[in-house]
Amino acid sequence: MPKKKRQPPQPGTDRYLCPADASNILGVKRHVIAEALRQAGREKPLTHTEARSWRDHPETAPGEGIAVLAAAASAKAEQEHRERQRDIEYEHRMLNLTEKVTKLLLKRAKHFRNPDAELIAQDMALRASKEMCRAHSDTCGDLGDPVLLSDLDIAALRWAGINPYDHSTWIVHRGDCPA
Repeated sequence: MPKKKRQPPQPGTDRYLCPADASNILGVKRHVIAEALRQAGREKPLTHTEARSWRDHPETAPGEGIAVLAAAASAKAEQEHRERQRDIEYEHRMLNLTEKVTKLLLKRAKHFRNPDAELIAQDMALRASKEMCRAHSDTCGDLGDPVLLSDLDIAALRWAGINPYDHSTWIVHRGDCPA
């Protein structure tokens, strides 16, 4: 089956005014560049040489070039704002979820429906295990004073199936541990 030959772009269209390579060089969508060129009354296509010149030396760009570069800067700022907003919303959601997990662990919850909540509980249990192993005795397996563990630490350990007084249930051990 013969391959269809691509038709050359019609004069005045976005594809004609702004070839893909020029659009890629400037980092701006083709239709934005084409609209700026139309508003400036330009009828000939933007070459990749011109696009490089505008990108590398914006002070020498003509009026339509400045409009294109301003559109690029605006689009980049909007994208960065959206990404930052998404990060803030995610962090806020995780903080709220951490608070819920904390309350549920203290109420002796056994299961979490949300996988993120379960991950948070696992992280709390791991941190409590490390703290239990590291800070409470001279040897691994000897808890020493259990008062040093917080209620949340004990709840997280209980959720994970770890008994602070039974060394065989511990998931974290020190380097000098005989187990």
